[in-house]
Amino acid sequence: MDLESLFEEVEGALASIARRIEGVEEVSVSEPSLERGFKSPRVFIWIRNGEMMDVTVGGRRQHIWRFEYVIDAVSGDPSIAYSQAKKIMWAIYSEIMNDRSLGGLVRDARPISFERVEAPSTSAYGHRIYLVVEVIVEA
Repeated sequence: MDLESLFEEVEGALASIARRIEGVEEVSVSEPSLERGFKSPRVFIWIRNGEMMDVTVGGRRQHIWRFEYVIDAVSGDPSIAYSQAKKIMWAIYSEIMNDRSLGGLVRDARPISFERVEAPSTSAYGHRIYLVVEVIVEA
């Protein structure tokens, strides 16, 4: 499998994890479309950064890709939005830790950091959590 196809499959596997989380209203790769309106809570996945290392393991090159789950939750009650965002983040974390190979697709996947950002407005209160997942592939 070429690297671009593998990359697409890894993105798809990460999106699939988010789709299995109860309560998530929308999942997309890259930014969600606002044509259908803002859905909350929502999750989108994008590439944060990566490394292409000239290290061979058993004749295969090793690559490190860092993907970011962006978890958005909005509510008139800040505690509800925060609770939803946390619940989704920990559910995604648990799913990845239960199968760190993403179904045999990668050598290792592991959440490595997270950050919360508040987004209050005059009518609602939002929380956004960025969950960074490092994926090691060999191709």
